[in-house]
Amino acid sequence: MKKIILSAASLAVAAVASVSVAPTTSEAVPAFARQTGAACLNCHFQTIPRLAAMGREFRMNAFRDTSQDLLEDDHLSLPAFFNASLLTKARISSGSGDLPKGGAVGTADTGVQWPDESALLFGGRISEHAGGFQEWDVISGEMLGGKFAYVMDLDSGIIGIAVGTTDALGAPSIFNDPSNAISRNLRGVQTRAQALRGGVLHGGATGLGVYGYMADSIYFAAGLITPAGGYAAGNGGVEMMDSPYLRAAYLADIAGFDTIIGVTYASVTPVNPVATNQTNAKADVQAVVDVQMQGEVGDMSIGFYMPIIVGGVGATNYTGAMPYVNIGLSHAAGVRLGYDFATSDDANTGDFSNVILGGWYDLAQNVVLDLEINVKDTAAKGTSKAVAGTETTLMLEYVF
Repeated sequence: MKKIILSAASLAVAAVASVSVAPTTSEAVPAFARQTGAACLNCHFQTIPRLAAMGREFRMNAFRDTSQDLLEDDHLSLPAFFNASLLTKARISSGSGDLPKGGAVGTADTGVQWPDESALLFGGRISEHAGGFQEWDVISGEMLGGKFAYVMDLDSGIIGIAVGTTDALGAPSIFNDPSNAISRNLRGVQTRAQALRGGVLHGGATGLGVYGYMADSIYFAAGLITPAGGYAAGNGGVEMMDSPYLRAAYLADIAGFDTIIGVTYASVTPVNPVATNQTNAKADVQAVVDVQMQGEVGDMSIGFYMPIIVGGVGATNYTGAMPYVNIGLSHAAGVRLGYDFATSDDANTGDFSNVILGGWYDLAQNVVLDLEINVKDTAAKGTSKAVAGTETTLMLEYVF
């Protein structure tokens, strides 16, 4: 696999693709284009952050591959240049969001967020067998997340030991997961899946474990995780990781579509069982099946993604899914359509659904406008659904 990645990188021409992303882009940065000498569109499908085959292999390979000059000596193989990028977002949001109106939070209003989620991103090759990534908040100066992987090259693939923490990207990011359907920072949708948003898959996490990629078709990960992460959690200390995280995925070409089918299991110890009323030592259980299919149909590119979750918190059971499709109408523009729904037998939580409409347009390859409209319904158990409101967000994102 390493030979394939290096060969492809050496033939590519450097350029930066567009950006359309859920909160915290991470990892989709021009620093890696500079490191590999490869066009971002070689690594990304349609637009950053969704990964194509070369991009996910670069990620699983711990960002080690490079076409840069190296400083090499005994036990030393380091790029001659420090890889860094700056990412900034600006948002105009209106509707039933969290913007204040007349001093009250949660009522409909319109507001501007800038700079929003601005971050300095550092990452790439650390040594012949090691790579990593860190993300730092520009405003606070705090580390939002970071990870390190030591990777051993095998005849049939790779196996790595990974450790990391994140404030919002979840455990899949720590273990360099290949799927665009489950990794929050690879999905290309501004909204989070409702059923996933409370767990370690789309939230804070700290983890340690192993992962591997074998025979160009099998990815696996096994580790211990804690549902807390980022600088604040790490600086204050987190409990010893004792919650299992298990993941397996099959990668194949099916009818010309780049396909990933995966399954994930996490049984998570609550950070504060008393405060959250979760007294079971393994109270939050999540089982997820996810599907990705992306390819070309005529002159259009199509990516279909869907995570399906079955979980429970104590005695409460919940299920949910988020099928959505991204359609590339040209090399610079596309539209998306999705449906996010979750149901719970908790009388205070009830049901949730969200119709997602959106699209993106590249002002330049590293500057994008992304529009997303969310039409949400909520209802407690035993009541009829009531329209919670419509939320519209226009996001400008640029990275260099």
